[in-house]
Amino acid sequence: MVNMKRNVDPITLEVVRNSLIAAAEEMATVLARTAYNVMIYEVQDFCVCLFDENGQLVAQDTSGLPIFLSDLGMAIEDGIQKYGRDGFAPGDVIIMNHPYICGQHLNNMVIYTPAFYEGKLIGFPAARAHWVDVGGSRVGFNTMSTEIFAEGLQFRSIKIYEAGKPNDAVMQILTDNLRFPEAALGDLRAQIASCRIGEQRLLEIVKKYGYDTFRGCIEEIWDQSEQLTRLEVEKLKDGVYTAEGFMDNDGVDMDKPVNMKISVKVEGSNVTMDFSEIADQCKGFINSGYSGGIAAARVAFKNITLPSLPINEGCFRPLKVIIPEGKVLNAKPPAALGEWSTSLPLVIDLILKALAPALPDKIPAAHKGDMGGFTIHGMNPRTGKRFVCMEIHGGGWGGRPYEDGVNTSVSICQGNVKNVP
Repeated sequence: MVNMKRNVDPITLEVVRNSLIAAAEEMATVLARTAYNVMIYEVQDFCVCLFDENGQLVAQDTSGLPIFLSDLGMAIEDGIQKYGRDGFAPGDVIIMNHPYICGQHLNNMVIYTPAFYEGKLIGFPAARAHWVDVGGSRVGFNTMSTEIFAEGLQFRSIKIYEAGKPNDAVMQILTDNLRFPEAALGDLRAQIASCRIGEQRLLEIVKKYGYDTFRGCIEEIWDQSEQLTRLEVEKLKDGVYTAEGFMDNDGVDMDKPVNMKISVKVEGSNVTMDFSEIADQCKGFINSGYSGGIAAARVAFKNITLPSLPINEGCFRPLKVIIPEGKVLNAKPPAALGEWSTSLPLVIDLILKALAPALPDKIPAAHKGDMGGFTIHGMNPRTGKRFVCMEIHGGGWGGRPYEDGVNTSVSICQGNVKNVP
């Protein structure tokens, strides 16, 4: 039911709702068609989002990686804390990959821009995409590191463009420190182009309906998503559900398993996922930052509630996630995060396993449970230039209550990513 106090009629609400989703889809198309590296334009290892002026998720493209689910907002919130909402100007472009905020390996670079209407900040379009190289001691991403400094360049909420003027010093740092600067700068331009489209579409919506109606629609979209999600949660039997598993090792201490134990509490229309008993952060490279753990919890939560409901902030209001600092899913500096994604499919499988008694007709057996791939690189003797080829691995999925599992599919974290021809 639409809250009429917000001055939003149902028809306008649906037009705005779908316009925001369409804008995110258009941003994704622009990024995929203009990026330089194969991980973006072919594999589609990226996601794009629209946020309000507080960094709250308004819309996300439907083809974005699940493991990026609703976690870009933390990058934008960090920028807001640094600059203040009054510290942004038209033409600004912010670059961000700080691992303990973004939660991921440094290759997953976030670019976002502020959007304005009549001088008022109305939101932020954002694009996260996997850059083929960000420096560090190894090509691609580092699978042998024991601290973050070996993994590449770190950027924390840096204005790479300020009021439309490029920051030449940051551009020089990128050019001098990356093995494939032409690819990185091309991907940067593609992400900026994607965000500019997002700015344009937000402005068009606000111009057409006015800011108050636009804002009222966003609030109503969030509330409706929350209400629908809570109805699904209420179908679960109240209780505390647990599951336990382990990683064979952390990639460095090869004889030491990494134990994972999770707890899921269902209480009315609320769900609390507690990762307090998972392993402490590791010497190896399978750690993630806080938002990486949050994203894993959200992937599982979305799958057990309304996976086809468009993604926005309201979908996750019923979910609380507890991850103490210093755990493998909330590592402290200088922990290595090069293979941050390796442990997350297991975490999602464990959440689903824990909830299997409450959802016996929905939960499948565990799947291959990794996000592996390979990198082939070297020097082309004909041109004297570096080359790199990157690819992801598929595998088997567990049987479902009503049919066998599928073959050669990517992990639950990777969604619609594609192989490279």
